[in-house]
Amino acid sequence: MSKSKFNVQTPDDLVERYGADTLRCYEMFLGPLTQHKPWDTKGISGVHNFLRKTHRLFSQASDESPSEESMRILHKCIKKVSDDLNRHAFNTVISALMIGVNELLDSKGHQRKLLQPLAILLSPIAPHLAEELWSLSGGAESVLDAEWPESEDKWLTSDRITYPVSFNGKVRFQLDVEATLDAKEVEAAALAHEKTAGQIEGKTIRKVIVVPGRIINIVIG
Repeated sequence: MSKSKFNVQTPDDLVERYGADTLRCYEMFLGPLTQHKPWDTKGISGVHNFLRKTHRLFSQASDESPSEESMRILHKCIKKVSDDLNRHAFNTVISALMIGVNELLDSKGHQRKLLQPLAILLSPIAPHLAEELWSLSGGAESVLDAEWPESEDKWLTSDRITYPVSFNGKVRFQLDVEATLDAKEVEAAALAHEKTAGQIEGKTIRKVIVVPGRIINIVIG
């Protein structure tokens, strides 16, 4: 960025528009702090939207018991964030939190048992927002005084996997299968599902993409 190109943006301007936590997270998200990175504020809105999405998750806080799926999402996030913080890999910490928040929203993981640890995980990178979210989730005192959460092994492994099944990139349903199935077996289970029949009626299956443990995408035309 340079004055000659009239594209200078000061930190004060960005804080005024997006907030200090957004700027802090965005600077970390650009990459390892020890490496040179081009400064481009076009991506800052993505980080800002992540923090807004996180706030929306906490605004739905409840005292219900979380599902096993949501507990697995939380503990996977705890392990990844903790490991990456110890390596000072702040960009991947933020990536892990983005994934965790998206997955919790999808699984309706808005229970306080999930949200309080999530607020603690967020506190090193977005301390102001984390303090507010800690209060929203029923936390006492300050989030900075809370004990750091520990991942539990029982939630890091599963004998079943839930795949989002997409048609031309749009998720239409979830498929729960045994974790031991290989890609071909997962594909066969997806194609045999009753909801697949309604999606492909009158169309041709061009390709089936299975990313093991992650997603199934059926390309039709």
